[in-house]
Amino acid sequence: MDSKKELQKKIIVTGGGSGGHISTASSIISAINEKYLLTNNNFLYVGGDLGMEDEKPGMSLEKKIFSSESFNQKYIRAGKLQRKISFKSIYLLLRTFLAFFDSFKIVKEFRPDIVISTGGFVTVPVCIMAKLYKAEIYLHEQVAAIILSNKMISKIAKKIFLTFAVSSKYFPEEKTVHTGNLVRPEIFNKSGKGEIVEALKVMMEKQETLPIVYISGGSLGSHNINLTIQQALPLILENFQIVLQTGDNKKFQDYNFLKKEREKLPDELKKRLLLTKYVDKDQIGFLLNNIDLFVGRAGANTVYEMGVLMIPSIFIPIPWVPHNEQYENAKILKDLGLAEIISEGELTSECLILKMKTFYKKEKVFSKKEVADAFPINASETIMENIGI
Repeated sequence: MDSKKELQKKIIVTGGGSGGHISTASSIISAINEKYLLTNNNFLYVGGDLGMEDEKPGMSLEKKIFSSESFNQKYIRAGKLQRKISFKSIYLLLRTFLAFFDSFKIVKEFRPDIVISTGGFVTVPVCIMAKLYKAEIYLHEQVAAIILSNKMISKIAKKIFLTFAVSSKYFPEEKTVHTGNLVRPEIFNKSGKGEIVEALKVMMEKQETLPIVYISGGSLGSHNINLTIQQALPLILENFQIVLQTGDNKKFQDYNFLKKEREKLPDELKKRLLLTKYVDKDQIGFLLNNIDLFVGRAGANTVYEMGVLMIPSIFIPIPWVPHNEQYENAKILKDLGLAEIISEGELTSECLILKMKTFYKKEKVFSKKEVADAFPINASETIMENIGI
């Protein structure tokens, strides 16, 4: 017999567009689902339909990730507001109007009592329409800076939950609660199953002399990072074993290109490079708990997980995001003594190899207590208490 309770309030969780927003939404849904039955009458997830560049609508990352989940979900014709005027920006603006129409229909039918937004352009029309129907709006801000969509939603939010305490300067003090980020429970799993786990076990046999480095450009991958790694492959593999998460960008086809480059390597170096498009939840914990160094983008979830697990990291922030948010995320861990930063403009194969060698060998001086205070792991409990469910 199921011991879960029935939800007494109707809840919408909305967030999408990037792995960070989706991962946080997934964690919130999991936290609710631990105690309550999620039925079509009391729960709904709303995401967007926009995929990566050059992909047709309907192929969004959130739709792919949640395709196997059984909870109630709907997807709106999301758009984006862009600063540059072009045919594409006009097209995305028109889709924004459609997103408001879709959100109106969904909210009118579902009539939520509570909307929890984890950020992204898809959440703005959902929250505005829900507010018109007297729903309480709660916002989770993942980044150290503030993105435009969250700035808009913060005006109508009852409370704003912060991943990083430094974000409080962007919001009214009486609304903010420093909860930390919702951490995927999978990252604490020191076991696992799958091809990546088996390949890592082989790599770990030589880990004392060849440290294992996880390189990732985020859930979507980074063409710039992938290209830099390709140019540096032989030199990097002389000193390290690499797990490279390439993403699955249809335009650049980085995974297929790097797979061909791997085949050109000598057999000994070939064994030191593991390529994957994505690391699933059954393997991510084993991977993170058995690496010596992380190299990659500085999305809020990535930085937070490196902080929670206290993994030495070299971050390469995306420079063109609003308010330089990825740099601000990375700087938190750098100031605590656990990270270095390479700017996109400095990123070359030579620079990356030098930084990896010197930072890996450098003694890391940091306070475990200060890191733990900056990266709390009880966010879901704090958020549930503040929402009152």
